[in-house]
Amino acid sequence: MQRPRITTLIAEGVRCCPLTVVTGPVGAGKTMALTLWAATEPGPVAWVSLDEYHNRPAVFLSYVVAALRRSGVAVPRALPAARARAAENLFLLRLASALAAQNPPVTLVLDDFHVITEPRVLNGLEFLARNVGPGLRLVLSSRPDPPLPLHRYRLAGQLAEIRANDLAFSVAEAGLLLARHGCTLSAHSLEGLTRHTGGWAAGLRLAAISMGAHPDPDHFVDDDLLAEDSALTGFLVEEVLNAQPPEVRELLLSTCVLEQVNAEAATELAGDEEAGRILRALAHANAFVEPVGGGWYRYHTLLAQMLRRKLGRES
Repeated sequence: MQRPRITTLIAEGVRCCPLTVVTGPVGAGKTMALTLWAATEPGPVAWVSLDEYHNRPAVFLSYVVAALRRSGVAVPRALPAARARAAENLFLLRLASALAAQNPPVTLVLDDFHVITEPRVLNGLEFLARNVGPGLRLVLSSRPDPPLPLHRYRLAGQLAEIRANDLAFSVAEAGLLLARHGCTLSAHSLEGLTRHTGGWAAGLRLAAISMGAHPDPDHFVDDDLLAEDSALTGFLVEEVLNAQPPEVRELLLSTCVLEQVNAEAATELAGDEEAGRILRALAHANAFVEPVGGGWYRYHTLLAQMLRRKLGRES
């Protein structure tokens, strides 16, 4: 479905800033929002969907160059045959020079940028961002903040930031999404569903799919949204909880009974002296743990409810 609000937000960011970051948890709708924006963007857009395979400089640059060519940008014909750092740096210089002459500017979208951890790849991208000038616009989609010096861009007014709160569906947008799945809810249930999911795109879509076969959608929202066998529960368990190492799962289960948690309370309940560090890491990674100030955190409503049900069954 079209989302003019978020499409406009991305378009304004790209137009005004050389770097745009779109961050949010798994299933927040980052890729879909960027896809909708790219379809309306009048200038050239080069797109690379990343995975761990791209954590090698030569591979990363090969895919970037291929995407730039597909968008119509003239770039150096080939990567250096040698794998030496000097040859790589020389190619980056040639690529930066070619992009600096690009008019109109090209927008390079790097989707799932959180998988990139190799310092040489990160440094090479930072070199391009710093030296190309107005010929290149970068858009990075990531779960946590990209490991780039964002503070420099922010201080210079060169960074557009689109966060999970921006990506979240409003009540009206949630209603349109459900309607596309053939679901109709009362105003009260629609507001309750949007509130429970926090406007989380994946949560709304999974709820819509589940309600399609339910005789009473309003009853489903009130009582069956996080049933043990629901699609939403399965997604949260597999993609959020089970994606964490055992010590993190234990901490989440031990502390989910609290409305808010800090390092001291988490250490007491989980018996883990690393509890504070784990909470900070989860919040940084956009893993459905949100800082609320003063060293306190809260779990996303759906995550907390799923954890409490799991804790009740297992303990």
